[in-house]
Amino acid sequence: MISLACMVLLLQLGIASMVSPPVLAIDTADESTGADNENLAESPGSSPDILLIFLKNCADMISEPAGDRVFSYVFEDEESLDYDTCLEVVGSGKECHDAFVKYVAEGPRFKVNYDYYLKRSEELYSICLTTVF
Repeated sequence: MISLACMVLLLQLGIASMVSPPVLAIDTADESTGADNENLAESPGSSPDILLIFLKNCADMISEPAGDRVFSYVFEDEESLDYDTCLEVVGSGKECHDAFVKYVAEGPRFKVNYDYYLKRSEELYSICLTTVF
């Protein structure tokens, strides 16, 4: 199974398109806090190259352990989250979180349960917002 940490490495090496589809629809409405945040990555465009750059910028804002915990929660039905993970998820912004989950969920291994993973992702982000704020 490809963890978020592996996905980040593939993005950094420029070969992520080998394991996941290069383009996905991303809802660009940022619902994280409504406030401007200089730590949030700029919204992606529709180009696959722009999307990969956006995802790499997002990956740079979250640690490998936190990324692995997010992956486990969304894709492996883990039930626990900790404050530090939530702080990183909320700090990276909803748009980054959503983009990563959608990118992975559109891959061949996960697309069968795409809607379920999006629901788990929304649950995670909601829990993290409540935890952090």
